[in-house]
Amino acid sequence: MSVLVKFRHTGMFHSGDSLSIDLDKISEFKITRQRNTCKLLAITPENHQPDKPYVIATREREYQLQEIVTDLRQLKKENKDLIYEITDTEVHRVKKV
Repeated sequence: MSVLVKFRHTGMFHSGDSLSIDLDKISEFKITRQRNTCKLLAITPENHQPDKPYVIATREREYQLQEIVTDLRQLKKENKDLIYEITDTEVHRVKKV
């Protein structure tokens, strides 16, 4: 059983591609603040660019990211088989088929 974290991967060579990471492979979550946005970073050992961690969510308010982190930490403790999908505005739990 595993939880996949699915999010939109953006960047110079990725025009909104979806990417999924196994929750067990995420070693740390970090929240960064810029002027009027906050980003939730996922740090994984196998990231081929360690200086540029995955940005799995961007929100206007930090408390929204704190809720996602709390949810993901709880899911890490549980033994469920699902996909945790993060969109630009919402979060969905989808059972794996």
